[in-house]
Amino acid sequence: MALNARPRKFGPVFAIFDGSDTIQYAYRDVAKASAYPPTHTPVDTLLASLAACILKSVQWAAGQQNAALQPFSVRVEGVKALDDPSRVGSIEITVLGRLVADEALIAPIVEQAKSICTVSNTLNCPVSVTTEVNADA
Repeated sequence: MALNARPRKFGPVFAIFDGSDTIQYAYRDVAKASAYPPTHTPVDTLLASLAACILKSVQWAAGQQNAALQPFSVRVEGVKALDDPSRVGSIEITVLGRLVADEALIAPIVEQAKSICTVSNTLNCPVSVTTEVNADA
């Protein structure tokens, strides 16, 4: 008999930039954002740290391009590895929103943000970053 194991998913966890100095966080539902990262599981807190690091890195990278940021959010989801040891096997990060007025700057800003994010550079699993320009932030 074949074992049909589905990987456990964590998140999504959101970090939200609204133009202020405070990062807002949400767990699964952006309408329920707060100033505190989620603590449902330690992995969700890890994902919130990653989301915040990407958000801050986007802010820095946009500043390097002299580009004014528009409101945006970062969605992070993790998938538990199916084999031992117990760990997160992969993480997907999506930057939601237009970020800046000049669409040609979005990809370079996100690429630079990924390369300087200390949290993502520390993780020992594949971490991919994509964008959704037409998504609500």
